[in-house]
Formats: sequence, structure tokens, C-alpha cells
Amino acid sequence: MSGNGDLLLQYEGQIVPRSFRPGFVVLSYFVSFIGAALTVELLNRRTSRNGLVNNLILISAAIAMGGISIWCMHFVGNRAVVLGHDELELHIDYSSGFSALSFFLPVVVLLSAFVAIGANYKVSMLRTCCGGILAGAGICGMHYLGNLSINNYQCIYNPVYVAGAAVIAVFDSIVALSLFFLVRASWTNSWWKRGLSAFLLAAAVSGMHWVAAVGTQYRLVHLNDRARLSETQAITVAICLSVVAAFVMLGSIIYATWLMRHNANKAQQIVLGAAVFDKSGRILVSPDGLLPSEKITDTYVERTQGDIFSIAHPLFHWMFQVSRNWNSVNGMVEGMTKHLSLLPKSSRDSKIRLIDDDGNLIENYDAIFRELFCVAAAGLAGKLKEQLVDVGILWDDILATGVDGLPQKFDQSVHRRLEEGGFGEVRENRIVRQQEYGRGSLMFLVRRVERRQDVDRLEAAGFRFAEIHQVSGIIASRMQIKTRDLKSKLANMAIFADGKAIMHPGVHIGFFGVKARVGSFGFDIVVKNGTRNLLPSMPLPLERLEGWQMDVIRRFDRMNISLLFKELDGLRKLSPREMVFASQLSDALQALRAWMDDPTFDEAVLTSKVVQLPCQAQNSSNPGKSCTMVALCIMMPIHASANSPRCEFIPLNFFKVHQMAYKDSPQLAAFTRHVHRELSPIVNAALINMPQTTYQQVGRAVFWRNRLGFLRCLGRPSGHNSYAIMGDSNSIQPNPGRKSASHDSEHSDSTTKLWKQDFSHCQRPGSDTMSERTGVQQQSSLGGIMVSQEIQVDISQIDEASGRLSVPLKPATKADRVTMVKAGAGFDFEMDCLPGAEDTRTGQPFGSVVAEREKVNEGLRRIAVPTTIAAVGGGALLYSYRPRNIPGFEGPAVAPPTYGADGTFKLPRFPKVKSREEQVAALKKSGTGEEEEYDMLVIGGGATGTGVALDAVTRGLKVAIVERDDFSSGTSSKSTKLVHGGVRYLEKAVWNLDYNQYQLVKEALKERKYFLQTAPHLSSWLPIMLPLDKWWKAPYYWAGTKFYDFLAGSEGIESSYFLTRSKALDAFPMLKQTDLVGALVYYDGAHNDSRMNVSIAMTAAVYGATILNHAEVTGLLKNENGKLCGAQVKDLIPERNGKKSDPITVKAKCIVNCTGPFTDSIRKLDDQECKEIVAPASGVHVILPGYYSPSNMGLIDPSTSDGRVIFFLPWQGNTIAGTTDEPTNITPNPLPDEKSIQWILNEVSHYLSPDISVRRGDVLAAWAGIRPLVRDPKAKNTESLVRNHLVDISSSGLVTCAGGKWTTYRQMAEDCVDAAVKEFNLPTKPFVNAPRVSGTEAIDDGAILNGTCQTHNVRLVGAHGFSKTLFINIIQHFGIETEVAKHLTESYGDRAWTVAALCKPTNLRFPARGERIARLYPFVDGEIRYAIANEYAQTAVDVIARRTRLAFLNAQAALESLPKVIDIMAQELKWDRARQDREWKDTVAFLQSMGLPEPMLSVTRAQVEKGKLDFSSSLEYKMYSRHDKPPVVEEE
Repeated sequence: MSGNGDLLLQYEGQIVPRSFRPGFVVLSYFVSFIGAALTVELLNRRTSRNGLVNNLILISAAIAMGGISIWCMHFVGNRAVVLGHDELELHIDYSSGFSALSFFLPVVVLLSAFVAIGANYKVSMLRTCCGGILAGAGICGMHYLGNLSINNYQCIYNPVYVAGAAVIAVFDSIVALSLFFLVRASWTNSWWKRGLSAFLLAAAVSGMHWVAAVGTQYRLVHLNDRARLSETQAITVAICLSVVAAFVMLGSIIYATWLMRHNANKAQQIVLGAAVFDKSGRILVSPDGLLPSEKITDTYVERTQGDIFSIAHPLFHWMFQVSRNWNSVNGMVEGMTKHLSLLPKSSRDSKIRLIDDDGNLIENYDAIFRELFCVAAAGLAGKLKEQLVDVGILWDDILATGVDGLPQKFDQSVHRRLEEGGFGEVRENRIVRQQEYGRGSLMFLVRRVERRQDVDRLEAAGFRFAEIHQVSGIIASRMQIKTRDLKSKLANMAIFADGKAIMHPGVHIGFFGVKARVGSFGFDIVVKNGTRNLLPSMPLPLERLEGWQMDVIRRFDRMNISLLFKELDGLRKLSPREMVFASQLSDALQALRAWMDDPTFDEAVLTSKVVQLPCQAQNSSNPGKSCTMVALCIMMPIHASANSPRCEFIPLNFFKVHQMAYKDSPQLAAFTRHVHRELSPIVNAALINMPQTTYQQVGRAVFWRNRLGFLRCLGRPSGHNSYAIMGDSNSIQPNPGRKSASHDSEHSDSTTKLWKQDFSHCQRPGSDTMSERTGVQQQSSLGGIMVSQEIQVDISQIDEASGRLSVPLKPATKADRVTMVKAGAGFDFEMDCLPGAEDTRTGQPFGSVVAEREKVNEGLRRIAVPTTIAAVGGGALLYSYRPRNIPGFEGPAVAPPTYGADGTFKLPRFPKVKSREEQVAALKKSGTGEEEEYDMLVIGGGATGTGVALDAVTRGLKVAIVERDDFSSGTSSKSTKLVHGGVRYLEKAVWNLDYNQYQLVKEALKERKYFLQTAPHLSSWLPIMLPLDKWWKAPYYWAGTKFYDFLAGSEGIESSYFLTRSKALDAFPMLKQTDLVGALVYYDGAHNDSRMNVSIAMTAAVYGATILNHAEVTGLLKNENGKLCGAQVKDLIPERNGKKSDPITVKAKCIVNCTGPFTDSIRKLDDQECKEIVAPASGVHVILPGYYSPSNMGLIDPSTSDGRVIFFLPWQGNTIAGTTDEPTNITPNPLPDEKSIQWILNEVSHYLSPDISVRRGDVLAAWAGIRPLVRDPKAKNTESLVRNHLVDISSSGLVTCAGGKWTTYRQMAEDCVDAAVKEFNLPTKPFVNAPRVSGTEAIDDGAILNGTCQTHNVRLVGAHGFSKTLFINIIQHFGIETEVAKHLTESYGDRAWTVAALCKPTNLRFPARGERIARLYPFVDGEIRYAIANEYAQTAVDVIARRTRLAFLNAQAALESLPKVIDIMAQELKWDRARQDREWKDTVAFLQSMGLPEPMLSVTRAQVEKGKLDFSSSLEYKMYSRHDKPPVVEEE
């Protein structure tokens, strides 16, 4: 090495050459990753902006990121820089002051970044971007400030590299933080997703550092005199901080593991949890997704065989009542805690002993159990930072938790010997037995917080509010809850917390059915499912019973239902008031019978003794009133079950408690006095002495010779072996799955049984070994359920003189292990050999065996790391290619119908909708005052309007909807047929940093899956191909589609993938081969839009909405205050029949405008001066024959000639192509312009093979739809368009919902109804007596309707019984063609049974039914009849365009089928000739908007019926013909 002078002469003022050490490069990234991982973990645990702990977490995260991930990485990374030939004098010399400053700068900047991002779970892209920019600035700032601390070099920077480093830092930071907060907001709480965020954050730091380092040159100023010291200090500090971070991460992993084990142990105990809901129905959970909980006790001791802790138990009843009045015990909790601390405990784990040495139950056990419950509730209140009185009320059910084990299969001979009493007796003739293996109990205190301050306080305490559907799976898994549908249970808790499940004032007739409980004492009673305090009942329209009415009821005393109906019929011949009362009573009985739908109902008898029940006052929250109930009584058979899903059995004694424990019940005061009398003496009693006995843990023990006599008397307890403790591990531990007790059981059970059973004395003394006959087992008299206590004993030789332990004279062998089991207690003795003894098989000392085992263990440790890596890699691959449960491919919710016992085929009995005449009459009644006004009147029957109606009616509102034309007659039937998030919107969101576009994509992806869940027969997944003509496009589009998949998260179903050129041509043979380098395929949804729209409308009608198509709103009504109160509606159908139509006045509290492009016309009815908000845009689509695309693969062209996107998709056997986007005028049936059609055909031809000629004549149909883009009238810039959707409420109360797209119709409806409910204070309520939409009693569709929005769970008509194989059942029963059967099931779902039954027989062998209305398409005559009877089809256009899709698939075929359609409708609707002629003209005019060729617009019906549609001689032939002219045959 040269001297200092030579180096200085060589490099002074010069650029010193540099290189990099790869090892330090890798190490620097690892250091950065450790800091980033710790940062992400800390941020994940932050729950609010408030609270000391949250602020400490925030500061710690900033230090972890700034101080470790950035600062430490910088100095470790700089150690990788080799200057010159790595001479010490050329090493970098750091300034201590600048180095310290560079530590604090990124910490402060990142603290600002994390504060900017916030702790809200509603992700804000603006905040995230700001935070990412600040984080990137902190990374860059620290790097260059750290370089300023270099004393002996002048750093020279390349501006290009500086800019590149900054871009990398900012971009990766934004992506990493967005990923993290999106994952956290969606509760996809996976460690690998947080790890991916940490990976990207570390990539931001490292990427920035090394790009900057490559662009940095070092000019030597002077040599380093203290190189080793300076670098060593920096590296030491960096490594120390990194090690600290690593230990913190390790501690976090250990804590997570401990928490998992703790939850597993807790799941075996009796636990009290808190279910706290906010006003929107979200539930309070910890950052790990767990409910707050406190252990009550490890075990409940059953004193008799029937003493089972359940909702029938008196202890649960006591808890249930005390939770309604915590004030009764609030003052005693401190005394209870003190009393419990003075009870006898085990010295091993300081847990309270339930059973003493003699096997007797502890004194005052019931009172102690109650104290434990109160103390647990107080502990739960402390966790929530609440007072005990505000902690909530006890839910009326107990959930099973834990993992069931299997009882050990004991040797028969041992069991028999134990039953004979051959192994001793237990004092007081008591033994402890276990019935359930590994099973705990979980109770809940539920409440709802309404104030925002309470929500903020709970979040500051370290909790979060989450949607139930997001966390129900996490809660069930981690708390090991065994309920099948925890989500519905939690939803029931939310309803229970409101306390509104109480009867209304008035007179009711109820069903009082009881039966003896099977297997135990007591009775069970029938109650309403989900509201266990209510009997099945129906109200009578009476406020109270008069004396004469009581006299009438006494006439029917002890009559059964059949006789009662006969007597009521006879009573109608008496006085008018008695006739009215008889009619009311009969109607109520009929309604109650239909509601219960149970054959036992007819066996009940009426009792003349009426009862008074608590009820809710109409205009007050004080339920002090009572209502009257006339009861139908029956003693049901002991094995009877609740046949109706609307009912369930609960213990009669708990039902009684429920009746007394409502809010402000007068019984609570008496209960409070009882509580004080019971507990005060115990709590205030004198202190008791602590027990002096030391209780040792059961496990491996070594017995001295003077205690070996215990082996001679196995069954006799010796003061230390027959008691239970209230801890994590009972001294009496059943462990059926293990042969050895060398370690404590990790699972304890929540129930210990203490039953009487006699045992005889033990074996004769003097015998040191166990005889062969101890293996005899006999069947237990208690059902063979046994518990084994395992004790593993090392037996050694004892020196009698000295009492010291010595080597046994006879070496132990494998045969020395003996297992002894008896009913109630068992002992497993394992005679292990002591160190120094020889193995009789090998003759070697056991010490050598241990050494050999150590060698084996060492080998195992060496292969552990590669094995772990392989396992992790394999797990990642398994996750990537895991099987998915694709919606729509699972089995039907309702099984298909079968033949009954009598040999008849039982078709489903679907609920009928009201006829159109009944719907018109219902509208009129609201205006005349005969019925209450509607809560909501919806104008517009498109996707949004019907969605609003369905949402509102399922919330318990009274709803009406009117549509000027037909359901889905406008934009809703003229879409691209996609259910998609929108890849083009996502691209715009990324490149334009448009948060609104991003929100639209995110919302649409969530809604996309709801389509397949609620209507699997009408929607399906569709792979869409994106062809690539340049290789460089592959990574760009791959990243885009993967980001699309990532945003979908759990809503996605299949991941996007890449296809090579050959695979792409195989999947899409029509593609042009030239310039094709490959393709990407991603998944979106497709649906039948107008059928979906009609199904939403019909579902709303089934649930009770009044719906009317062909009814125009001609005016809006206002009250004296200028507020809207109704509308004038005109029914247009009578005019079509040549009759006069009178205006209909409809009264409603709320008017909702959902008229799409016609929004402004309704707004002007409200206010003539209002500004127009709709900016209409026309989108043209064309239909091509099916041979243009594969049947299961679509195509997207993201870069057309003018930059627009075009889709090319299979649909209904044909191919749909579109769309355009041009400004337009608003008309009812816009015509597709020829320019747009030609543009679509030209763009399609660019992607198809040159062999395929895309001709104008191949266009089977074409249409133009108007998309209603809207402006916000209340925005500052009223010219800017709303990207998503708009809900606006005018000063007079007109609610306008506009914008959006088909995919988000449900979310639009939810937002609209939420706004209306809030603005007009509409009375939402749980939906009682919901119709059986499935057509069977197997599913209660009303169970989920709790008064909140549930449309994401409400299946549409046809969805319940649909499956991909349903068409086979239809073919086999009705003899319908396969193509027709598939079409019916995919258009009507399980309603295909009804449609097929309406098809006319063909009198052929096959097909036996179903006459096609168009030869080339699977539409049949039964669909027309079904559309008229069940879907309100009133015109021929309704049928050919919206009920069937024939007009959209082939306009000429629709024209040819029109005579048959009109004939069937005329027969069903009684049309005269004039109406039929009008239908012909109107329909032909409509078909022009579907692309019907111009020459065909003038054809007559007679020409069509005769098949004379030849226009080959016309000028338009070349344009519209699908094939070439036939050659002219020359005659010879």
C-alpha cells in the first residue's frame, strides 16, 4: 500500500474511483426491510388519532422508519462503497453533528407523513399520496443530508440520477402505503400482505439510495486520519438499532403466537365477550379482529347429570336479569373482587379451587360463580374504558367455542374392573367426570353507541369499528366459535342491542305451545326465531277487548282450530258488530296459521283466559304499557320440532325471565333487593384464612419408598389428587388423545362434572405391580363417557438406609409402561429409565442413547431452514393456485323438486305478485285516504329506480314505483352487458391521480361480486382478452391487470394471466396473427341487463312494493309549506285500449327521481327554474353473429384509432361490440347512427384475421343507449361532471339519484335510501312475515332483514333454486329442448319450472313442450304467458325487447316473430283488433331503433306471416344482406 503522501498526491482534488461490495448491498436492504416491517406492524396497531398509546405508536413508527429503515440503511449502504483500493485513509469520514441531524430529519418528516395519512379506515388516496410524497421527501432528504456529514470528500451529483432517485422514493412510498392502508381497510389481515408493504417501503429506501449512489462521485478533499473509528461508530450504531428492531419484531411474533394460544385456551373456558355496535351496524373489535372478552372461569362444575350450563340454567337467568340493572351490583364489585381474592387457591397457579381435597364442591359455589360474572363484566368495562352500568346487556344465547376432542377408547377390561370398584373409593362418594372434550362457552354483553364522542373514545382506547361481514370470519376462526353462521348471529345481536323487540299495544292472538324437554327436566316453548321474548302472534285491529267481545271468546273456550273456524262462520249470522269481530278473529287466525305453517297449529285449543304482556308505547320509549293476548294453547309431543324456520324452541323458564327483564320493568326493583339479600352477606363477611396446603402440579413425580404404598391403592385419593381449580389447566385433566402426561395439557374444558358413584377398596397391600386383571373394563352406567387423569411416574430404587435415590436393580424396559383407567379418574404410569441404567435390548448405557438422540436432533436442526424455505415457497405457490369457490357454480340453496310419496311431482309454490289491477287500486287508495300514504314514491323503473324500491321495501318501508314506459326500457337495457370495475377507469385513476375514478373502480369491484351472489342465473364471470402487438406492452398491461386483481381483493375470483401467441390464438382463433406477440386475460362479469332489471322489480313486488309500469307522472303535489307530498300519475294502458284514463293521486312522504336521462324533466316539474344537470352521451352497440368470437372469451381493444375503448364480447349466443361515446339529444328511443356503426366495424376488423370479412350485413341488431352523465347542482363548478353518482335533495324535498353505472346500481340505491331515511325520518324496521321467495320453507329470506340495507344479501327471484345443472331437471320433467332449457334456467332461474309449465304441448315425441317464437333462438311461447302473468308485460315491445332479448339479438327475427307474440298476448290480455294493429305499428317503429333495415319498416303483418320479406332487388341489399346474392342459373 502506498503512503499517505502518495495517496494525497494521487487523488487530492480528483475523483476517486469507486466500486460496491455486494454483501453490504444485501445487508443494507435487510436492515431497511427490518425497519420497514416494524413500521408497518406499528401502524397496523394504531387505531385513532387520539390516545396516548396511539401517539406513542405513531412516534415509534416514525423512528422505526426514519431511524432504522432509512438512517441505518444509509450508513450500512455507504459501507458498501469502496473508494480507491479500499485504503483506510480513503474511507469516508463522518461528521458527528450532521450524522445526528440526519437521524432526526427523516423521523420528523415521517411523523408528519403518518399524521397526514391519519388513522381512519376509510382510505383517502389524497392523504395517502401526501403521506407518500412526504415519506419520499424524508428518504431523499436524509440521504443527501447524510452525505453532507462526509468531511473528507466533496460529493458531486448527477441531476438525472437525483431526479430518478426522488421519483423512485416517492412512487414506491405511495404504492407501499396505499397497499398497506387498502389491505387494512378491507380487513384482509394477512402477514404476507403487510410484508409486501414493508418490502415495497424497503425498496423505496434502497432503490433511492443506490440510484443516488450510482449517480454520486467523490472528490477527495483530505485523507481520513480516523477512518476505522468513524466508520466503526456509524456501523455499530446502525447495527445496534437494527438488532433492536429485529428483537421488537421477534417479540411481536412471539406475542402473536402467545395470543393465538391464549385464544385457544380461552375457547375452552366460560368467557364473557362484548359486542358493541355503532349506529351504522359496525362492530367493535381489536386491531387483531377479536372481540373484547374476559374469562369468567375455566370450568363449570356439574353437580348432577342434568346440571348443564345453558340458557335454561338459573345462573344464566340471574346474569340475564342483572345485566338489565347493573346498578344492583355496581356498588358491590369491589367487595366481590376482594372476596374472590380471599378464597382458597392453588399455589401452582393461584387459581381459585372449586373442589376441595375431599372432592366436595366449594361452599357458596353459585354465589361465587355470580361474583365471577360480575367481576368479569367489570373487567370488560375497564377494557372499554366504560362504567359497569354502560357495559351492555346480556344476549339471550350462548355460543359454543373450542375444538371438540374425541374420548379415548379405553380397554374394556380396565373399564369393567373400574366399574366393579376394584381400584378404591372417593371420599363422599363423589368423582369428577367430563362430558364434553375441549368445549367452551361464550356469552355476550351487547350495546349500541350512538354518539360520535363514544366512538372516538373507544377507538382511542385501542379498538376499531369494522363491518360485520369483514370480520365475522376472523372472529369465528380466532375465537374458535362453532356457530355455522356467525355473521347472522352478530347481526341479531345488533338488533337485540336496540331493545325494540317488544310487542305493540293492542290485542293479539298468540300461540302458546310447550313440550317436555328431552333428556332433562322442564319444558320448552315455541317462540319467534331471533326474538325469543315474543310468542308467535298476530295483531287484531283492536285497542282493547270489550266485555261483549270477552263473552264471544268464552263461547269458544277449549275449541280446536277446525271447530273454531266453523263456529266463527256461524257467528257471522248474528249482530253486525259480532260479525265484524268474528271476521277479524278469523283473519288473524288464518294469518297466524299461514305464518307458522305447522300442522300442530290445528291441534291447539283456544283458552278464554286472556293474558297481559309488556309492550312498547307508540309514542314513547317507556315500555310501561301492556297489551292483551288471546292464547291458543297446546301441549306438543316430546319429540316435536319447530317445522317452520320462523319459530324455535327455548326453555320455558328462560322465556319467563325474558318477560320480566325488559327495560324499566317493575320486576327489576324486586330483583335488585333479592341480589342484595343474596350477595351482601357473602361480600361483607369476615376475612377467611388462606389455606396452608401446598398443591402440586400433576405431572412427572418421583415417589420415595415410604410413599410407594400409593401404588398399591390406586383409587384412594391422598389429599392432593381430587380437586379442580379455576385456571388455565385443571388439576383433573382429561386428555384422551395422549399416552403420556409429560407435559401439561394445552386445552382445558369449560365443564367439570361432579357426580356420585361408589368405588370399593383398592387392591391388597404389598403388591408393587399391577395385576393382569386390572385391565378388565365394563360398560359405564352413564353412557360410557370417561375421563382419564394422566400421571407419568419415574420409578427408581430407594436406598432404605439413606433414603437416597439409586439406580434400579432391574432396568426398566418398554413393557414397564402400564395404563390404568377408571370411570372418573385414570392414571397413566410410564416407568422411564433413569440416567446411567442400561438398555436391556442393546446393553448400552442410556447416556449413549441420549447422545445419539442429540446427534439426530442436530441433523434435524440443520435441515430445518431449507425445509422451512421450501414450505414457505410451496405455500405461496399453493395460495396462488388455490381453488376458488366461484359464485354461481355452487349447489342451489333450495334443492330441485322431486316426486312425493303419492307419486305426484311437487312443483315449487312460488309467491304470486299482485295483478296489475290490484297495483293500480293500491296506488289510488293512498290518494283517497283509504290507506296510509307511502313512505316513498320512486319515479323511474330502470336499474336505479327498482334498486331503490327493493332497498327501501326490505327495510320495512311502504314503497311505490311508477315507470312511464316499461322496466328497463331506457338506458338499463342498452348497456354493454358487463358487470365490471372498469380497467379503463383504473388506468385513468393512476395516470391522472384521480381519486374519484379510483373510488368508482373500488366500489364497482365490490358490487361486481354481489351480482353473482344475488342473481347467479343472470350473471356470470367472463374472461376478457387484451391482445398485445408489442412486447414492451406486456409488463405495462400485466401490472395494470394485477393491480386490478389486487383492488378486487376478496371480491375477485380468478387472477389475470398471460397467454403466449399460440395460446392466445387457440383461445381466440379469430384474432389476426400478424403483429400478435401474446395476450393478457383478466376476469370481469357479464349479465343479462333487462332481465336483471325486471327481476329486481319483481323481487320488490314480492316483498310488498307497489310497482306499475306504463304509468306516467304528470305533476308533483306540494303541501302548504311548499314541500312535496305526492304526485299525479296517469295510467297509459287504458288509452292504448281506446279507453279513458283518469289521473291517479299518489300520496307519499318522499319522492325519489330515478329517471336517468330524463332526470331534468322531473326536476322541472318540481322547479321550472332549476338548472339542467344531465349531460347525455350516446353509446352505440352492434350485434354480430356468434361466429365472430368464442363462446367463453371476450376481447377489449384499449387503444382504438381515436383513443376510445371497445369491447367485443359473447352474449346470448351472438357477439356484442361497442361502445361509442358521443354527445346526443335525449329521445325515448334514440336511433343508432350509421357513422358509429361503421366505426365499430372498422375497429373490430383491425383485430380479426384478414380472412374474416366484417360486413355491414352481419349486423343483426344495433342500438343507441343514452348514458346520463350528471353535474352536481350544488358544486362550485357546476360544469364539471360527477364521476360516480349523485344524490341530491332539493329545497322542496325531491330526491334525485342519477349518474353511476349498471354495476353500482345497488350502492346507488343504498346511498339514496340512506339519504331519504335521514332527511325525512322514514320509519325503517325489521321485515316481519317475509314472503318465501324461494318457494319453500327451507330458507327464511326475512331473517336478515333487520331494518338496515341488506340488498347485498337479498337473493332475487329465481336465484334460490338455480344451479348450473338445473336445466337437466327441466328437460327430464318437461321434455324441452336442451338449448331452450338452458336458456330458461339462465334467464329465470328456478322460475323456469313455472315458465316450462306454461309452455304449450307440441304433440311431438321430442320436444314435448315449448314452441319457439323464432326458429333460430330458444325463446318459447311459455315465456310470453309468464311475462304477462308474473312480470307485468303489457305490450309486444315489453316481450320481445325486455322479457326476452330477441329484438336486441336479431331485429329481423324479432319482426318475423311479432305476429305470434301479438296473437298470444291478445289471447291472454283480451285485445281487440284495433289494439293488435296498434301493437304492430308501435313495435315495428321500435325495431327501427334496434337496427331493423329501412325496407322492412313498411312491411305488413300479412307479408310477414306469409314469409314474403324478399328485398334482394333493393339498393339496401348490399348493406343489409348477410350473404352474397345467389348466382343466376342460366337456362340452356
